[in-house]
Amino acid sequence: MISKIVLIITFLLIALIAIIISRAIINKQKIIGKPPVPVFYFILAKMLVVINMIFLLLKGLNINVCSIFSPIVYIDAIALVFLIIGSVILFLSTIKLNKDLVFGLSSSENHKLQTRGIYSISRHPFYLGFIFILFSSCLFNPNLLNIIAFSGAWIIHHFIMIKEEEFLLSEYGEAYNQYTKRVKRYLTF
Repeated sequence: MISKIVLIITFLLIALIAIIISRAIINKQKIIGKPPVPVFYFILAKMLVVINMIFLLLKGLNINVCSIFSPIVYIDAIALVFLIIGSVILFLSTIKLNKDLVFGLSSSENHKLQTRGIYSISRHPFYLGFIFILFSSCLFNPNLLNIIAFSGAWIIHHFIMIKEEEFLLSEYGEAYNQYTKRVKRYLTF
């Protein structure tokens, strides 16, 4: 049962990414901005995410992989909760960003500072959603490669967030500074 839910959510996530890219191509919208960290690390971070997503897909297909421990039922249930919450956060942030969704730093003058909705509880909900999703992959498949990929992706994306925040501070000044005082990088309660 859990594997079927994981498979459905994984396919929905892949479809969401495909829709984002297709829509950008159709609208001739730039979806790749200037990488905020060196290009090698930017690409590495995305490749590490793909590795975690492959492990998630393997779980959905009910394909067993070599694990450092055997997950028990309640760990799968916790992983499923993280997957669902992460997917909802990712979906909400994608809708909120709409045409402002750019992987990297936007060079568009039409880009707007997002501070409402999901952005009122996290400065980086898109990344937060993916962190939850990738963490669920590690819980479902506690494989050493999966855990290393998750750790690497999170570390690099943390530095990407810091660089994006520096960029947003330079673009929006005091408005962004006030926003950072109200809303934390990951989660605000």
